[in-house]
Amino acid sequence: MKVLHLATKDVAGGGFEGAYRLHRNMRLAGIDSRMAVLQKLSDDPLVIDVIQQLTFADKLRLRWCSIRDRYLSRRFKPSTYFIDISQQRITANRLLSIHPFQPDVIIAHWVSRFVTAATLRDLNHMTHAPIIWYFMDMAPLTGGCHYAFDCTGYTRQCGNCPQLGAGRGAEDLSRRQWYIKSTNLQETNITAVAASSWLQSQLASSSVFRNKRHEKILLAVDPQIFCPSPQEKARQQLNLPLDRKIIFFGANKLHEERKGIRYLLGALRLLHGMLSENVALRDQILVVAAGEIENLAELDIPFAHQYVGFLMGDVMLAAGYQAADVFVNSSIEDSGPMMINESILCGTPVVSFEMGVAVDLVHTGKTGYRARLKDEQDMAAGLRKVLELNDEACHEMRERCRNYGLQMCHPDVQVHAFEKLCSELIASAKSNN
Repeated sequence: MKVLHLATKDVAGGGFEGAYRLHRNMRLAGIDSRMAVLQKLSDDPLVIDVIQQLTFADKLRLRWCSIRDRYLSRRFKPSTYFIDISQQRITANRLLSIHPFQPDVIIAHWVSRFVTAATLRDLNHMTHAPIIWYFMDMAPLTGGCHYAFDCTGYTRQCGNCPQLGAGRGAEDLSRRQWYIKSTNLQETNITAVAASSWLQSQLASSSVFRNKRHEKILLAVDPQIFCPSPQEKARQQLNLPLDRKIIFFGANKLHEERKGIRYLLGALRLLHGMLSENVALRDQILVVAAGEIENLAELDIPFAHQYVGFLMGDVMLAAGYQAADVFVNSSIEDSGPMMINESILCGTPVVSFEMGVAVDLVHTGKTGYRARLKDEQDMAAGLRKVLELNDEACHEMRERCRNYGLQMCHPDVQVHAFEKLCSELIASAKSNN
């Protein structure tokens, strides 16, 4: 079986990292997997750097699209989650000429500003390879936004998009892009795969993918790197104190609405008040933050806190989870995040709002605590429950996290699910042809 993966980047974290991990795990399983990306950051010889092999005309097209992006941004002032997807930046002909590899199946990942629905249709028609779109967020479902928040326009035909600012209207860019995408995908042999139950439920109500097959396959995590390790060792590695109860969280943009940092801060303040009757525990708590955080002091965290910077590479990131007593995820709009998968594999309980992959992996009293969405009081109560566990209960929860993570997020589980799906789609395509 020959598989071609498409993604805007390969190892730039988040969905890109998830795409590259699947490619790599397929190779380890004996599948002939290749990858084409607009911007290559790895040294993998089986990942093709598309932008380095474009013709002058191709580069002019990319330049024009970039200019158009800036024009739309200045004119309409859309949210950062809305992207113009109406312009085909790289044609299917060019992709196939760059990558002399006849795939049996093509898996698209996070492909914004690289591949459009029209490109996927053309690739399907030219190669007869079925297409799988592995969703990392809502972009494939909508007329341009990656996260719809409370908007349900994607269940109809988009239009009057709340993220389009001054460009909003019944026949706005989101409606026009929805029509282009829907028309192209209806002409494509395409299957949608969601990386969480949360995203799968959104997929089930999508008007773009109506009458198309859809599945759910969780993102895999390397169990050899993201694994339990003595807390003392991990804390020494990160220069963290050994005698603290550590709440760990990660954030790159403090003011990014969907990451819900304000809800986390509210929960921490409530937790501080709740622990007035358990001062020993309150004084023992250390909040540890990782990521590209501009100014941790401005968060006004009520507990002692420490910033460990951006944890470069999987080994250092795993150490963050291994050093913690609990990982807290405050996202209010997210299809993952993959940090939940990673924490669970490390055996570290997770407290999260009921959204994204938390619906699949965070089970109250078993692998952490799943709080009601945007409910700071419930999140604070969840943190308290996990932090107040005695040693025996804590050990049991950490073991359950690890075992459940292996059951749900092991690379073999993900690869087997994709291999089975690909085989079915290839057989069906050959039969139809």
